Amino acid sequence: MVALGLPDNTISIRRYKEKRMSKFISHVLFLVSCFLLHTSCNTSTKTSDIPNTPTSGELKVFCEDGMFLHIRNQAYTFEKIYYNSKIEVHYVNEKQAIEGLYNDSCKVIVISRVLSADEVKKFNAKNIYPTQVCVAKSALAFVVATNSIDSVISIDKIKKIISGGDTSYTMVFDNDNSGTTRFLKDSLLGGKPFGKNCFALKNTTELIHHIGKNKNTIGVLDYAWLSDNDDSTSKVFLNNVKILAVSAVGNKTAYMPDQSNIKTSDYPLCRWVYTTRRCADFTLGTGFSLFVAGQKGQIMFTKQGLIPFVQPNREVEVNTYPLQGN
Repeated sequence: MVALGLPDNTISIRRYKEKRMSKFISHVLFLVSCFLLHTSCNTSTKTSDIPNTPTSGELKVFCEDGMFLHIRNQAYTFEKIYYNSKIEVHYVNEKQAIEGLYNDSCKVIVISRVLSADEVKKFNAKNIYPTQVCVAKSALAFVVATNSIDSVISIDKIKKIISGGDTSYTMVFDNDNSGTTRFLKDSLLGGKPFGKNCFALKNTTELIHHIGKNKNTIGVLDYAWLSDNDDSTSKVFLNNVKILAVSAVGNKTAYMPDQSNIKTSDYPLCRWVYTTRRCADFTLGTGFSLFVAGQKGQIMFTKQGLIPFVQPNREVEVNTYPLQGN
């Protein structure tokens, strides 16, 4: 009896295909092994060993003290999204930030104004062409001790106090060279010196402690320190001081420095916040600046009580079809 089976040529073809497939799989596995070996040999946990791109590498940022809470959270979120990045944020006064950018001590600064024409010329003379981007809107806040009977103050009253014309109060600033101090001097005194009843401390934390313990003193700080009701630092500050409502010149209505009144500019002492990077190169400085000015960064400003420069879009789909009954 003859055994039934495949023709000899069919068996040969099948064996030939099996050998080819086996070689192909072996070749693929070899290439994958080589790739994994190459990757493992070139992977480093040090961000200093990673190329500087818009989403990787190391970056040093000098941030004005008033924006501490917001930029800290922006940097933290950026690092969590782009895990090959390391952003080192230093909190300084306005003067130190600009000097740091000029001297290349940092690549990005966050302050509450654009560079002046003279400052831009100084940078350009060194072949540095800073890129400035507006990212948010904040305001100056005036605070007193929680047991103070005061709840409202006018711009006229503030002018008299800081010029030394009214010495019934002492005005305290967060720092001699802070953006808060500079803004108040430029906007209300025309650059003239403060009265003898005004002085500055080292930072905002010292200011809060001082105001909380001293009557007849008014502290001036960036509202960004108090804007986020969910932040633990803001909660501690607000337990020690209370915010005064401020009325503009010729206006009997006083407004609190909250998100709504800052957006409409009903609150009289608002100001914009800018990121300024040293150059427009395709680096982490550019990536972080664009992140802060982009959708995610702008949403974070909104959630933390400030006004984003670009209002994030919110798409709502409305179904206009009538409800169908059974």
